[in-house]
Amino acid sequence: MAATRIRTVTSASPEGTEDPLPPRRLLFIVAAERHVSPFDVALAHDAGFDAVHLYPGVEPEDAKALTQDLMFARGPKGAPASALFVTTADVSKAEATFRAARSALFDPFRIQLMIDPKGGYTTAAALLAKVASMAKRRGLGGLSGRTVAVLGGTGGVGRAAAGLAAAAGARVLLGSRTAARAEAAARDVKDLFGGAAEPRATPGAKETGALASEADIVLATGAAGVRFLTSAQVSGLRGPKLLADVNAVPPAGVEGLEAKDDDRELAPGIFGLGALAVGGLKSKIEASLLRDLATSGKPLLIDASAAGARAAELLAGA
Repeated sequence: MAATRIRTVTSASPEGTEDPLPPRRLLFIVAAERHVSPFDVALAHDAGFDAVHLYPGVEPEDAKALTQDLMFARGPKGAPASALFVTTADVSKAEATFRAARSALFDPFRIQLMIDPKGGYTTAAALLAKVASMAKRRGLGGLSGRTVAVLGGTGGVGRAAAGLAAAAGARVLLGSRTAARAEAAARDVKDLFGGAAEPRATPGAKETGALASEADIVLATGAAGVRFLTSAQVSGLRGPKLLADVNAVPPAGVEGLEAKDDDRELAPGIFGLGALAVGGLKSKIEASLLRDLATSGKPLLIDASAAGARAAELLAGA
């Protein structure tokens, strides 16, 4: 996704002469929640947009009309300088909003579109890229053919991580406290990302530990404050095995795994990746994708797969 600053001009001025200045780069951040995340707003400003506008309370049924308003506002030459960024936390609702916005597009009024549900796609992309790199270093040979367990897999990060892992050729086990929630999340992984995930009920420590024992790679993607594995369980695992946690708020999802850990050996043959090590790459991914929107002369469509590709690029160039 090469970023190229456009050199077009805006529509004719009132005097009939062309304005020599390029159109201002505008970003419109939409979310179904009452508030738009300050994290996304800050990164958008740093990406170089001339203005960032916030649209909370946007439901999927609102997206088509909102998109077309934005498309027509600036004419064919100004349309590519406008971008719509969907950040709704609920992945299914965010994808429905993104699809509705995409369905509204047609030439020559195409604007740019990006989706990252409360940072879930860029976080999952960073998580999988870091884990894949660790797996190669530790003799597991990458994600293809490996078993990946996603603990707390019903949230946005968990479902996206499951989808990206399945796309990379992994067997994915998706854990949740109830079978119904695990099955619903597995359906979403198939419907939204085209990947297969095996739902597993993990109502307690025994079931969670068994799931971790079955996997080569364990991803803790649950809400802040949820502990999935104790230090005793970690010590009892047989390696080589990789454990990763995206929760930077104490207590950790994996006891003994520090947020700053980056491929640290937690127990013989058990290697850990902490939330801050994931978060550093996540921020770089989102920032670089937003810079693409702020500079590209072509109407980009940025989704979970684009985030995954960018993660691999950034990690390879680090």
